[in-house]
Amino acid sequence: MRMEIQEKLARVRQYLEDQAYDGVLFTTNDNFCWMSGGKYAYVDKGTGAAASKLLITMDHQYVICNSSEQYRVTQEELPQQEFELISFLWHESEEEVLKPYLEQKNIVSDSGAFGTLNRGAELQKLRYTLTREELERYRMIGPESAGLLEESCRRIQKGETELEIAGRTTGMLMAAGYQVPVCLVAADERLKKYRHPIPTLHRVGQYAMVAVCAQKYGLTVSMSRIISFGAPDADKEKRMDAVAKIDAAYICGTEPGVPVKDVLQAGYDAYQRLGYEEDFHLHHQGGPLGYPTRDFCTTFRNQEVVLERQAFSWNPTIAGVKSEDTFLVTEDGQEIISHTGGWVYREVTCGGRTILRPDILVR
Repeated sequence: MRMEIQEKLARVRQYLEDQAYDGVLFTTNDNFCWMSGGKYAYVDKGTGAAASKLLITMDHQYVICNSSEQYRVTQEELPQQEFELISFLWHESEEEVLKPYLEQKNIVSDSGAFGTLNRGAELQKLRYTLTREELERYRMIGPESAGLLEESCRRIQKGETELEIAGRTTGMLMAAGYQVPVCLVAADERLKKYRHPIPTLHRVGQYAMVAVCAQKYGLTVSMSRIISFGAPDADKEKRMDAVAKIDAAYICGTEPGVPVKDVLQAGYDAYQRLGYEEDFHLHHQGGPLGYPTRDFCTTFRNQEVVLERQAFSWNPTIAGVKSEDTFLVTEDGQEIISHTGGWVYREVTCGGRTILRPDILVR
């Protein structure tokens, strides 16, 4: 059995022992992907429910598949037989099939399926500390996905629609094996008006921004890039400088053991100091991520602390500009994995060191 899956099974079973539960049923795509070491159980991407489920007890681990899924899942996703198959015909009742495994047992789940106790929020925390294998995968897909996004941005043409840009960006990423649950594109006045710009038929005049969440092996890389035809005006430059400094404050503050609300406060203080306090309130600032696009969007109510080997992406915005990358929290500091070295960057001094933040690419 792969060491990664052994480590994750150990985490789950320690949770079961600590909470005096008999087992856990994983029913979401995020958790199937995490528990299986980056394998997939989705069919309909419009729902978070996995087409195949996983049941973990103290001494067994099962994969639950109907006849539509069992061959692909057992041959392509879980071919090493780390999970014992529970199969049933597509027209049979899954609930009836699972009764012998769930009845008279204290089984919890990540969704409350089949009358189980919903412990999704607790189970999510088991994913926060990345395994060695997940770190390796992140270090591979970070620059790869960022390079594809940046190449798509270099191809933007005046008069091109936001939808055409989104189609090219998504297509390039999917051709390399990524899922793209988020692809936002804004041109010119829409970039200044909207923080979550769903792409439209609006055409590029001078400015364009593309923001994506790209997923491979289930892991999410979140990033944004902005281009300008001709030099940006003085106000845009001022805003870009400010948002880069705010992003750097977030990144520098994201250290192991620090409460996430304190990191958020550091960003808020930077917004105030730079004269853009109002913008802080108009868009969420990001937070930890991994298998979902964000594990949670950080607020001052959060009680979690930053963990070593955890992934983060902050995404501060000021009207018309945004700064966003994905990084790992390591014992040596923050490692920005969506950095390619092939874009244009602003040098920001923070905490006695220099951090490179993506700048506006002038075309």
